[in-house]
Amino acid sequence: MSPVRRRLGLFIALAVILLSFAGLPGPPPAHASDTLLYQGRPVTVSSTEDPFVGAQAVDGDPGTRWSSAFAAPQWIQVDRGASTPRSARSP
Repeated sequence: MSPVRRRLGLFIALAVILLSFAGLPGPPPAHASDTLLYQGRPVTVSSTEDPFVGAQAVDGDPGTRWSSAFAAPQWIQVDRGASTPRSARSP
């Protein structure tokens, strides 16, 4: 078999494989949880940049936020109080 025919055969096989996946559905769309699992929970942060304190990360207000000092690494920790059952988490 000539190299040209071999490459053509590989190209056709690859095209068939790729086209066979074209009709498969993708992952389901993401959505937010109905329950705000962290809203109002105690927060500990590595640092803050006033006036953006850690509690603003979980206050449920989309107009507020937490901001850390301009240095790495920075972190935020939220105490959930207890484990959350799978049924209450986002799928």
